[in-house]
Amino acid sequence: MMRFAVAVLAAAILLPLAATAQLRAGAAKRIITPDLEKHGPVWMAGFDNNRQATGVHDDLYARCIAFSAGGRPLVICGLDLIGVFWDDVQKVRAKVAGADVIVAALHDHEGPDTMGLLGPATGQSGINEAYAAYFVERTADAAREAIGAMRPARLRIAKIKTPELDTFIDDTRPPVVHDPEILAVNAETLEGAPIGTLINWANHPETLGSKNTLITADYPGYLCAEAERRLRGPAVFINGAIGGMQSPLGSVVRDAQGRVLPERTFEKAEFIGQRVAALAAEAVGKARVAAVDTIVFREKTIEITMTNAGFQMAAKAGVFRGRKQPTADGAMVTPVGHIRMTKGGEALLDIALVPGEMYPELSVGGVERYEGADFPDAAIEPPVKARMKAPFRMLFGLANDEIGYIIPRAEWDEKAPYLRNAAKKWYGEVNSVGPDAAPAIVKVLQEMMAAQ
Repeated sequence: MMRFAVAVLAAAILLPLAATAQLRAGAAKRIITPDLEKHGPVWMAGFDNNRQATGVHDDLYARCIAFSAGGRPLVICGLDLIGVFWDDVQKVRAKVAGADVIVAALHDHEGPDTMGLLGPATGQSGINEAYAAYFVERTADAAREAIGAMRPARLRIAKIKTPELDTFIDDTRPPVVHDPEILAVNAETLEGAPIGTLINWANHPETLGSKNTLITADYPGYLCAEAERRLRGPAVFINGAIGGMQSPLGSVVRDAQGRVLPERTFEKAEFIGQRVAALAAEAVGKARVAAVDTIVFREKTIEITMTNAGFQMAAKAGVFRGRKQPTADGAMVTPVGHIRMTKGGEALLDIALVPGEMYPELSVGGVERYEGADFPDAAIEPPVKARMKAPFRMLFGLANDEIGYIIPRAEWDEKAPYLRNAAKKWYGEVNSVGPDAAPAIVKVLQEMMAAQ
C-alpha cells in the first residue's frame, strides 16, 4: 500500500518576479575527493563488497549552479558520488540559508561508498562519517559561493538527440528503452561573459567496471571538463532516468575512425564524456536567448512502503548509519519535486526531481506488459516527460535522495515465472524499495506539473 505525506516542505515556491526584476545566475565547484588515509579505508561504491580504493585517478567534485528570478535562489548541485540520502541533503540545506538547494548524486560507481551498502562485507557499512561530513560541508560551500557569484544573466536552453547517443547506452532488461536526449542550460552575463552550464543526460557512470580500484568521476568528469573548455565557466552535470539498466558497460562505442573502444577503460569513459559535452555545446551554440522571468520550485515528502527485505535488514544492521530508517509501520520517507522556468506565464523548462533511478520507460514511455509479471493488471504509469508543458524537459535522477530502482509496477517481477521466461530473476527489484515507488512518485509529479 502506498501512502502520501501531506507536508509540503517550507513552502518552497519561488513567486513570479516584478516586471523590472532581473534573472541572475552564478556557479561554483569544490573538490570532494576522499583522502585515502584520512578517510580510509575507502570502500568503493557499486558492484561488490570489499573493493578498496588503491589510488586516485582524477578528482571528484560537487558542482553547483544558482538561479534567481527575484525570489529565493534555487541552487542545483551535482555530486560525483554513488548516492546521497535525504538525511545528508537536509544537512547541506541547513548550511545554505535563504535558498532552495537540490542535491543530485551522479551515481558514480568508481567513487566512495556514501550509502553503506558496499563496505568490506555484506552487512558492514562502507560509510565513513568523517568523509560524509566533508562532502556535506564542501557541497554547502559550493552552493554558497554559487549564490554569492550570482550576476544579472541571460540563458540559452538547448536540447539535442542523435542516433550516436543510443550507442553509448546498453539496456540489459526488457523492454529496451533509452532516454538519450541531452538537455542544457547555459548562463552568461548580459555582456556575454560565461557563468556556467547545466547539462542533463542519462547513463550509469560505471564505464571502468568492477575491477577498477582508482577513484574516478568516470565519464562525467570528462564531460564537465570538456564542457568547461568549450563553453567556459563551471559545468554541472545531472544524471537522468538510468534505471533498467542504462549503462556504458556492454555498449559498442566507436571513435571518430570507427574503431570500437575497449571495455572498462578510461579511453571509453573519456570518449563518451567528451562527445556528450561536444553535442551539448553544439546545441547551446544554436540556441536563442530564453528570457526567463519566473522560477517555481515545489517539493513534497511522500511515504512509500518498503518491501525490500534486504533494505530492511540493512537498516536494522546499521548499514546506513542512522540514515534511511523506515517509519514504525515500514515506510520510507522521500522527497519528490518539480521546477519550472517560465517567460510571461509560458513554460520554457520543466524539471522533474526523482529520488532514485527511474526506468526510462517511466520518463519517455514504452512500459510493456509481460507474461509472468507479478502485477499483470497494474495500471501503466503515464510517462513523466509527456505530461510536462515546457518545450525543454529534464528529469533529474537521484535528486535529493536515493531509494534505488523505480520500476513500472506492470513490469515488477520478483516471482517466477520471470519476464520472457528468463531462467533467473532480472536485475532491478533487489535494489528497489518496492513496487509502490513508481506509481507513488509519478502521481505526485503529475499533480505538481498540473498545478503550475
